[in-house]
Amino acid sequence: HIQYGEPLASYAQACAGPPKGPLINQLYKNTALATPYQTAIVSPNVDTLYMSQCYDISRKDIVITIPEVDPNRYYGVSFYTPEGDNYLNLGTLSHTKTGKYLLTPTISSSDAGKIVADSNSTYQGTIYAPRTLGYLLIRIVLKDQDCDVKVVNEIQEGFSTNTIERYGEPIGPELNGNLFANISYSKIENLMGVIARFNETVPPTNDEPLLPAKTKSELSLAGVGKEGSYQRPACVNLTEAYKTANSSIGNYTRSLQFVKNLNNGWVMPRPSLIGTYGDNYKARAAVARFGYLALTNDQALYPVYLREFALGANESYTLRFTGKPPVTDVGFWSVTPYNSEKQLVSNSIKRYSLGDRSNLTFSDGNLVYGTKRNNGPFDILVQASKPPTNWTSK
Repeated sequence: HIQYGEPLASYAQACAGPPKGPLINQLYKNTALATPYQTAIVSPNVDTLYMSQCYDISRKDIVITIPEVDPNRYYGVSFYTPEGDNYLNLGTLSHTKTGKYLLTPTISSSDAGKIVADSNSTYQGTIYAPRTLGYLLIRIVLKDQDCDVKVVNEIQEGFSTNTIERYGEPIGPELNGNLFANISYSKIENLMGVIARFNETVPPTNDEPLLPAKTKSELSLAGVGKEGSYQRPACVNLTEAYKTANSSIGNYTRSLQFVKNLNNGWVMPRPSLIGTYGDNYKARAAVARFGYLALTNDQALYPVYLREFALGANESYTLRFTGKPPVTDVGFWSVTPYNSEKQLVSNSIKRYSLGDRSNLTFSDGNLVYGTKRNNGPFDILVQASKPPTNWTSK
């Protein structure tokens, strides 16, 4: 069941642990904007400052402290399974209260991925995680990419996490290098071994099991056994199975089943197929290829230009907007070029995106998002060399 577990390769890259990866259960605060040299996050944006944590609640719970944040500034505290399901978002859009929140493995399928408030608790809410391992990603928007960094850094200081003891037996494996250990010389067989071990991160529940019966059956037929074991079925050619799965996912990412055509070469993953996936493992694998840790559609939309985007020495692209994209009071948008590895494009002026906070102007020099309520077409120039003076009027 290669499609089911393909996103785990991205989780391994982010959370393999020391010496190559970050410490587990430690909140890392990126106090500067993303650069082309930071590759932990696929298709990063430079609208927000990130904080991230590879978390492990197999033995201890985690307390997350959320400070007071200006309600006019977007921030999101996003929780993910290792496979990339964005099962919960706290923050501005959720009107999250300041205070402490408890993250613990779920004990029932009905509460999995939800936050439950208890008036008798010392916590603002208890978050019931659908996996014992996962990823925490906090984003805080910059209102100005030059002058607002220090303000956001101060907000970042108010966020914290710490582990606390939990009664009871451990649930599943610990997050360490053993989870990603190779079991053969075959890359595909190693992936299946990882899938088997991560299958043990699904908490047992007192009602319906979290994994659908069909999925459990398919994993069993694929060789996934008890206690994280894997045995390749004699009748399975893993190389051919991987080729088939790889081709299937590639075709799916370009199909109208998965993307909505926005015209002029632009498409967008269908909002209902991004962020949370249920048993649509093909969609989950497809999203992991271009945007592992994508948000649910109430938080973000992801228009993408799919055609080949290459520039010669004396060539340029002009992105024409027929009008300014509407945004809510805390909303924002940006256009960001990425290279073939889905990372930011290095350039001499270190400008990686432009958007609603970038002092864009119409051809007459008026600000697109200025005090005047005018609207109309405007352009963004993409090229390797410095543009001519006042190019917008030419």
